Amino acid sequence: MICKPTEYKRLNMEYLKNRILNLKYIVQFFRHSTFDILHSTRSGFSLVEALVAIAILLIAVVGPISIIGNSLHQIYYAKDEMLAINLAQEGIEMVRQKRDSNMLANEVPATVTAWDSGITAGTYVVDAPSFSMIACALCDTKVYKNSNGFYSQGTQGVGSVETQFTSRTVAIADIAPGREKRIVSTVTWKTGGDTRSITVTEYIFKLRP
Repeated sequence: MICKPTEYKRLNMEYLKNRILNLKYIVQFFRHSTFDILHSTRSGFSLVEALVAIAILLIAVVGPISIIGNSLHQIYYAKDEMLAINLAQEGIEMVRQKRDSNMLANEVPATVTAWDSGITAGTYVVDAPSFSMIACALCDTKVYKNSNGFYSQGTQGVGSVETQFTSRTVAIADIAPGREKRIVSTVTWKTGGDTRSITVTEYIFKLRP
């Protein structure tokens, strides 16, 4: 079929119009695709930045809290350790006081008291408020605090409460019978979830023949 010039011109115009529309669609497609890619990339960077910021914030907050927690634990441990040392030393002093009392009793005319009376070989608990030592291999070795604030063992009165010190024992052994004894005072306690103990050892002697 032979087209007339006017018809040919019209067809050319429609063809060009269609090509232009196609180009516009292609441009719009790439424009939207590029925007979506850039938008996704920007969102990804924002998420990474947010995660980094959160991590830095956690380090900044958790770090000092952890340091404070460890410091408090060390403070509580130091306080309990100091009390444990004093309680262990108190056990030693109770035995020494018994020895000295026995020696002084012999100063009274016609009085004969063995220097180790009441402190023979064995395991004891100590009740400092009553100045007594209780021979006790299987009894309650916990340390209590009474209503007056004193630490004690043995029979407890009204108002006494358990402490963190789960055990205190004073073990006496003969080294040189009739002349020398070894005293081992051991205190066990709990600080947080940790169980610790301290031992003080001392030797006592008969002061006079």
